Amino acid sequence: MDFETAIVWSVIFIISMVLATYCLRFWDNTRANIETRKIIGSTREEKKRTDLFKAILSRLSFNKHETKRKLVAAGFYNDFLADAYYLLKIIPFSICLVLIGLDFFNGKTEVIFSLLYLLGALLAFVIAPDSYVSARGKANIKHISSRLPFLLDLMNVCVHTGMTIESSLEYLAKELHSVDSNLAHVVRVTVERSRLVGLEKALEEFYELVPTSESQSFVMTLVQSLQFGSSVGPVLSTLATDIRELNMMDLEERIGKMGAKMSIPLIAFIMVPIVVLIAAPGILRMLM
Repeated sequence: MDFETAIVWSVIFIISMVLATYCLRFWDNTRANIETRKIIGSTREEKKRTDLFKAILSRLSFNKHETKRKLVAAGFYNDFLADAYYLLKIIPFSICLVLIGLDFFNGKTEVIFSLLYLLGALLAFVIAPDSYVSARGKANIKHISSRLPFLLDLMNVCVHTGMTIESSLEYLAKELHSVDSNLAHVVRVTVERSRLVGLEKALEEFYELVPTSESQSFVMTLVQSLQFGSSVGPVLSTLATDIRELNMMDLEERIGKMGAKMSIPLIAFIMVPIVVLIAAPGILRMLM
């Protein structure tokens, strides 16, 4: 593949990314115009265009519920991204696939290089986004779980001032946004669901959003307090202390494993060269 073909590939890739970005901005601008026109009262034309755009995206989106769940777990809360996720993956990959096919049939690239380019496009546009979303989702869940003691302390303060569990969660959902947006989103979703299905069911769904042992203890504590009417203030303080101790034990365990992990590069980069240096003179004498 010569330099000119590489430039063409780069230009096509940039164009595809620009088109995808333009579609996202078009959607955001359309939605902003609709919200503005709702105040004025003239939303008919914009609403038709938006409904058509949503209908097209809904037909091009696959497994929307599961995709939205993974994106929310990773910290992406835009509904449009869940609709256009597969579209944003398929369009650049399709463009690369067409270019690879054209270069191959025109004799510009060999079979091996075409397969390598196809594998690179598959990794870049199909596998890499899913891997990134999955890894970020796990890290985000772990981060939210580690911030639960902070939430418990704030709830303890709110409860001691005379607020109920529902009112304390509703208040913290607003105040936590400036501190931790991911934790605030989970609390806000729990508050919104509690208005529809009740607090007990909403807390169970909280565990589905953050499936960790710490969040399970948090949910069980609040559910038991709601069912039996026990005082929740001291329990929240004790639970926050226990979760901090568990996090500290987990950190100590990870630090303890560092010694075993460091032995691998020690053997590979220090002991092996030393063995070679010791054995090399004797081997050379035997060969001579």
